[in-house]
Amino acid sequence: MPPIEIGTVAFPQPGRGAAAAAEAEADGYDVVRFPDTQNLGGDPFVQLALAARSTSTILLGTSATNPITRHAAVTANAILSIQVESGGRAILGLGRGDSSMGHIGRKPAPMATYRRYVEQVRTYLAGGEVDQRGFPSRNRWHDQFDLPAVPLDMVCSGPRSIALAATLAGRVSLTVGADPERIHWGLETAHAAAEAAGRDPSTIKFGVSVNTTVDSDKQAGLEAIRGTIAAFAHFSAMDDAPLEHQPERQQRVSRQLREAYDTRSHGQPDAGHAQILDEDFLDWFGVAGTANEVIARLEPLVDLGLDHLYLIGSTRPPAREAYATEVLPALRRRAG
Repeated sequence: MPPIEIGTVAFPQPGRGAAAAAEAEADGYDVVRFPDTQNLGGDPFVQLALAARSTSTILLGTSATNPITRHAAVTANAILSIQVESGGRAILGLGRGDSSMGHIGRKPAPMATYRRYVEQVRTYLAGGEVDQRGFPSRNRWHDQFDLPAVPLDMVCSGPRSIALAATLAGRVSLTVGADPERIHWGLETAHAAAEAAGRDPSTIKFGVSVNTTVDSDKQAGLEAIRGTIAAFAHFSAMDDAPLEHQPERQQRVSRQLREAYDTRSHGQPDAGHAQILDEDFLDWFGVAGTANEVIARLEPLVDLGLDHLYLIGSTRPPAREAYATEVLPALRRRAG
């Protein structure tokens, strides 16, 4: 494996997923993930299956599925199918659910529900039995194939979700913005939780998702990713999320997003809730500017010793070429 895996996110648009994954592989990414929000895009597992046939090396994952819209047995069955079709390149990204829940009038899964779900998915993936209302439920076909285990990649932003991920998952992916100090806090929180659970942190892969774009006009770039920054910042502002651990500038935004976030405008830069984010917060949480400016912001993250770095927004035209030819090579040089 490379010193650091660099990944991106592709929108699960029917008719486009396979090509998007092939482009990501050609551009030099190590991982491509498809979001699971049923009212905003196509089915990610369908797109992953198609992507398995259009690619040969890139890792393929969800970003992220959730405990409410997919039963644990169904999720395990789907990702095991991708593991077979891709020859062992699948990753299962998991989260509590945000936009996927909001678009069916539901709240994110409670932490206890989320924990049970992840434990059940792990058991199914390992070929074990799960007690489902008294029935000994297990996947009865996956042991026909000699393939590596599917890694669980848990997306997390607050101390409770970070601790849970460090307790249960093989990959921990922080969504705490792009500030090195904030990421360092997340890593420390995860390491402490892993050790408390009797796990060696060195056996876990740690990474970060960063909202980013290349633009010759930095302010225009930040405006272009304002909507996705608001969406990711909202993960730390959910109704039951503790805020006291956040720095003051984030607490202020989190309180406002908690009251104003409108799922119907999820990811839209002109949404009312997205206008809450001032220029200081946008530049603190996200990364935009010329290729050199983006590289200068991302290199300190590589220096933290991350195992993976997911760049959210890096495949959008016209920024795509700059990431493929300038940003990714620079980050690999820094890591290697």
